[in-house]
Amino acid sequence: MSDAYTLFAFGAAIAALVLLIAKFKVHPVATLFIIVTSLGLVLGMGGAKTIELVTTGFGNTLASVGLLVIFGCVLGKMLELSGAALRITQAALSLFSGRKVPWAIALASTVVGIPLIADTVVLMLIPVVSAIAYQSKMSMMRLGPILYIGAYVMTSLVPPGPGPLAATSLLGVDLGEATLWGLVVAIPGIIVATLYLLTIKTHVDPKPEFTDHLAGTAAGDGTGKPRLSLGGSGTDADGESERELPPLWMSLVPIFLPIVLIMASSFVVDLFEADNSAGGVLAFLGEPVIALFIGCLAALPLFGRRWSSKETLNDLFEAGLKLAAMPLALTGVGGALATIIRDTEVADSVAEMIQDWGLSPIIVPFLVAAAICTITGSNILGVMTAAAIMEPLAEGLGISALAIYLACGTGAQIMKHANSSGFWVTTTLSNMTVGQGIRSIGVASALSGVTGFAIVYALYGFGVI
Repeated sequence: MSDAYTLFAFGAAIAALVLLIAKFKVHPVATLFIIVTSLGLVLGMGGAKTIELVTTGFGNTLASVGLLVIFGCVLGKMLELSGAALRITQAALSLFSGRKVPWAIALASTVVGIPLIADTVVLMLIPVVSAIAYQSKMSMMRLGPILYIGAYVMTSLVPPGPGPLAATSLLGVDLGEATLWGLVVAIPGIIVATLYLLTIKTHVDPKPEFTDHLAGTAAGDGTGKPRLSLGGSGTDADGESERELPPLWMSLVPIFLPIVLIMASSFVVDLFEADNSAGGVLAFLGEPVIALFIGCLAALPLFGRRWSSKETLNDLFEAGLKLAAMPLALTGVGGALATIIRDTEVADSVAEMIQDWGLSPIIVPFLVAAAICTITGSNILGVMTAAAIMEPLAEGLGISALAIYLACGTGAQIMKHANSSGFWVTTTLSNMTVGQGIRSIGVASALSGVTGFAIVYALYGFGVI
């Protein structure tokens, strides 16, 4: 089979994947299955061999990432329903005053966005942001996108978000390294995007349904801090509360404890002797699946006396499982795609073509992820699918799995527009028009991705990753 035919089949498969999802609205899982099986057949693998590779790739991928995605989604649901996310937002607001309040929103979104999907962060915290906009006279065209962009960038680059978890599994990247370098790349992108959003002059009022209860209240209390109601919790900026939120330290522990354990296992365990018991315990606790489960256990006290109820121990876990179903299925089929590509001549042909064109290898995963995200509207699909496509190419391109992961994560941020659920959620709830959404969310997401990739490119150029 000629290289030209192999490359044509691969290119046609990627084009068909994007077309089916973006144009004909076919479910991504069904689309990926169609593409994977079709690619195996047209490349002459035969029906039996194709199905064998699909099921093997699906099973092997889920074996390595399945419980990670499940526990990550359960942890996010626990932080959402316990009030921990609101408590973190309240604390961020207390650190900033006056015109610096947008940075409090960016900080809260960044922290809460580690375990929570960006759309959920917006749905949960938009009443808070709307109240801030109303009482401070700031534009929702600034504050709404700032709320979204922090969580969006973290969801694209930092585990335990489902997209990064799946990508690390597909590429075989150490989760501790992915978390550390993901933060290094993500935070500058959030800062640049926020700085851009603060330059927007157009004023957009918040939606009345979020601010009617504030009519007649003072814009401030003389301290420079806006008084507001935290999304139905009954808690204002001074801490008065009808429904008590969990303490800040208790809210932060389930987020950062798994990260600390995973990173300690990745970077500290090697300092111990091979037979050292302390090193063995730390290595066990730092196993990603154990660390995330410990995070879930650490979130139980957030529910107070309700921690042992059926609603917390059973119903909430089931809600997390439902949330995990989509990324699990996508990850499994993505693993099947990687297996098909690896078992054919596609990887070698594409690697040779890239080298013949003289492209820097690090640009390729960035462009693949950017194209998938921009056309399909999903950063999670972008980072996962790009990782599945690039994993078999890594050896031929001579590029590390970590570099590919970071390039996919930055590319998958570009760019949000009218085909994205997150775009519509943020635009609608922020009372913006589509044009205003593209000027704010669309440009900010592109800036965060380009900024992050510039850092990745520099790290790659200097041989750090």
